[in-house]
Amino acid sequence: MKNLTVIMAVLLLTATMATAAVSYYADQAIFEGLFPGLTTEDYSATLVAPNSVQSDFGPLNSATNNLLFAPGGIVDGFSFDNLDGGDNVVLTPPFLGVTAVTVGPNTFDHSSEYSFSVPVNAFGIEIVMPMAPGPVDIEIFGAGGSLGTTTASGAVPGVFWGVYSDELITRIEFIEPVTNGELFSNAQFGAVSALENSTWGNIKTSF
Repeated sequence: MKNLTVIMAVLLLTATMATAAVSYYADQAIFEGLFPGLTTEDYSATLVAPNSVQSDFGPLNSATNNLLFAPGGIVDGFSFDNLDGGDNVVLTPPFLGVTAVTVGPNTFDHSSEYSFSVPVNAFGIEIVMPMAPGPVDIEIFGAGGSLGTTTASGAVPGVFWGVYSDELITRIEFIEPVTNGELFSNAQFGAVSALENSTWGNIKTSF
């Protein structure tokens, strides 16, 4: 019994020590200063004409071949898709006031996901809500499950949101709690060195 108690204590300590440290960023300049050189995708290679809206099947990634993107039109490394199984949509400027090519679920109350073929620990995005400003619930996942949850806001133009985790991120879910329709532009992602976030001046608390 004593040995079992010791084992349980060690397991509990290990689980506590393994908890990921996750930081969120609302300032794009700070985020990009801390994590330079991330892979970016602005969706500018879309096949959709300017000042237009078009929907088609997902996912959206480097292999997509539909009315929205040709193969190779999206950078390697991630997939974006509608979590509720519906089509995705592309809006091009200046349709509904968007200032950059914007992607998202075609149905206002559907949720969405960014998943990564190679796990990352830094990700930034502009959250766009053309119909009305509103919140979106966000959950970050690693190989072992949830790393944390938060809520961010979207509007026109897009509102920046970023995350850093010292445990690698495999996917991020954006859950629509209202019916404003969450859309996204200007994605940034990558696996960054821990040294880039290791100085006292660079430590950020979650907010």
